[in-house]
Amino acid sequence: MSTVLSKAKGSRNEEKRTAILTATADLIVERGYDGTNLDAICERAACSKTSIYQYFGNKEGLLTALTEDTALGLSQALHAFHLQDMNVEEALYRYARLTLTQLLDEKHIAIVRATISAAWKYPQLGSVYYAVGPLMVQSALAQYFEAQTRAGILKVSDPKAAAKEFEGLLLWDRVLAQIVGARSRPEKAEIEAEADAAVQTFLARYRVP
Repeated sequence: MSTVLSKAKGSRNEEKRTAILTATADLIVERGYDGTNLDAICERAACSKTSIYQYFGNKEGLLTALTEDTALGLSQALHAFHLQDMNVEEALYRYARLTLTQLLDEKHIAIVRATISAAWKYPQLGSVYYAVGPLMVQSALAQYFEAQTRAGILKVSDPKAAAKEFEGLLLWDRVLAQIVGARSRPEKAEIEAEADAAVQTFLARYRVP
């Protein structure tokens, strides 16, 4: 197969995969996890069940992929900010705003709610969500804090603990409140203010004077 044909096929496969994930997320928002079945996904994404099995294995695999894509995107963004040689303050501001924007999106909140709801029936979903979501993001943060400590910019003795602390400052109250319906999705200005406040609190503790 020529390179051009191979790229075209890869592009079509990616488009189909994205269409299936988008349809799944939309249906979970509308119907919840239990109310979303493969027939509905196929109809919404204009695909066959064979395609779903090929890309994701089953419905649980779809939920895992939705979570993994979000976590991977955040991890890659942090890595990109590091490679761009941004100072630590700017990198964390950008990362924190991006994280809050993505994780407080209604689709992501619906996916978290679906995972919590389905975990009673499918216990492995909770473990998978935690591994491909929070743990992946914490690992990327820990690596970043370790690099900044080696550079003499931060003073972090335990990068993994610092990553958990930063995620807690940024996400714990805001995400939990939205998951349980106590608060609605914030406007852009509120997201930026909350993200910046979390970064300032973190840097006040860990940045080398």
